[in-house]
Parts: sequence; C-alpha cells; structure tokens
Amino acid sequence: MEDQKPDIQIPDDPDLRRESTKDKYILERGFHANTRQNLQFYLWKDGGYTLHPSIPVNLGGLHVAEIGLATGIWLVDLAGYLPPSAHIDGFDIDISQCAPIDWLPSNVSLYTVNCVEPFPEQFVGKYDIVHIQLFHLAVQNNDPEPIVKNLLTLLKPGGYISWGEYDYSKWEIVRSKQATGGSIDHLTSLLDDIGTIGGTKPDWARNFWPARLPEIYKENGLVEIAVDERPFRKEVLQFQLDTALMASDEIARTAIDPLGNGKGDRTRELIQKAFADRGNKAFNVSRLTVVGRRPV
Repeated sequence: MEDQKPDIQIPDDPDLRRESTKDKYILERGFHANTRQNLQFYLWKDGGYTLHPSIPVNLGGLHVAEIGLATGIWLVDLAGYLPPSAHIDGFDIDISQCAPIDWLPSNVSLYTVNCVEPFPEQFVGKYDIVHIQLFHLAVQNNDPEPIVKNLLTLLKPGGYISWGEYDYSKWEIVRSKQATGGSIDHLTSLLDDIGTIGGTKPDWARNFWPARLPEIYKENGLVEIAVDERPFRKEVLQFQLDTALMASDEIARTAIDPLGNGKGDRTRELIQKAFADRGNKAFNVSRLTVVGRRPV
C-alpha cells in the first residue's frame, strides 16, 4: 500500500463522472438523512456484524468495494478491524454526505460512480469483497439481477459479494402489553403508501425481491452461498421505527408531494398516527444478508 493518502476522484474526471440527472434517489441528503442513515447502520449491526463472518478478512492486500456510501459510516467502521494492508474503495453517485478524504482512514478512497451502470475498466476484476446494503430504492422493476451482474464484474476469481436488505416478507406488527386491542394499524397503511409511492407505482415493499437473491446468485454462477436472517431485538424496535418514519417523511417530500392532490399530506398524516402509537406499537422485519463467492 502506498504511504501517501489516496486522492478522491474529482467529479470532472470524464472516466468516472455520471450525469447528476441520472440520480433518481428519492431520499434526502441533508443532516436529518445523515442522522437516520447512521442510526440505521448501528441498528443493522446490533447483535451481529459489519461484514458477514463467512467472508475471510485476515489476508494480506485485501481490496474491498462498498457500493452506495451514504455517509461512509460502513467503510469507516470496517477499516477499524481489517488488516492494515487492506484497501477499501467506496462508490456512490453522490459522495457529499461523506467526510473529507483527509479525515478518513488512510486506506480508504472514494469515487463518484453510478453503481447501476458499468464500472470504469480500472475497477473491473479488482476486488476480493464487494459489499452492498440497503440499496433497495435503486433497484428498478423490483429486479436486482442487473445490479448483481454489474457488481460481479468487480470481483476477482474467488472473491465474495455480500448484499444486505430488509426482507419485508418477514414484516410483522409488534404490540406491547399496554397496547389497545383492535387499534387501527397505521404502520401497515404507511408501508403500503410508501411502497407504492402514494399509490402510483408497483409496491417495492411487497415484492420481496431480496428473498430471491440466493437464486439469482446461483443462476449467475456464484457458489458457497450463505443466507443469514436476523430480526431486530425488541429492545431496539422503537429506534428502528424512528428510522422508518424519518425515511417516510423524506419520501413524502421528495417523491409524493410532487404528485399533488394532497398525497404528501396523507402520507404525513399516517406518519403522525404511527408516531402517536410509538409507545405501544412498532414493527419488526428481518435483516437479510446473502453472501456468494465467484468460483476460482
């Protein structure tokens, strides 16, 4: 590894730049969103891991790719326990939520790249590990296979891919003993409203495509496929609910308000009703991680 800290790729680099008009991200990138994403990271890791334990990391010269950086918290956390010889590259269409490059660990680099398009040649076949997590809003037509195929181009022979998502097929409402029996289920109504973007699109929250990832891995030649599902501990369910309400509020502003006809106001009404039940009611959902290995 070079002694000098790697430079961030500037957006004007023609080989790496992607037009901002192609960024269809429907969440926000302000400090509220940063706080939500950081809390989501710690809740996902609660009782578990940053990188799935089936993936070997005690090797010299590891190259790791993180897909969809958000605030960069995952790669900062990972850098804390990987061997010093490891190098971590982070990719996102917008890296503005990340810390300045000189504040990041010395073995971390950031690149402005649209991760759903073919990667520049300099990254192809470079990585021992490719990690992607909570990327569902970038999946088009509820079909992750085009993204899987694209990410596999980054892997070396023998390299691992790890994809983590909420599996809404395991969605369940959780009530405390103090909850009023028969109370209206505003949480499920909110999930349906957000999942269909105010009733205008097929429901990504009900398609359950993450459960198909093992099959997609197998069809694309991956081996040693590992599947790990972990619900949240009841002790943190209220915190998980908070992140969901924050994300719903962002989507109401960015994607549902522009639809007009008061659709955004209806979403916010559901958010407030769900929040009013916070002391008695939350939801649980499975944290699904699927790991596969490219054959040697």
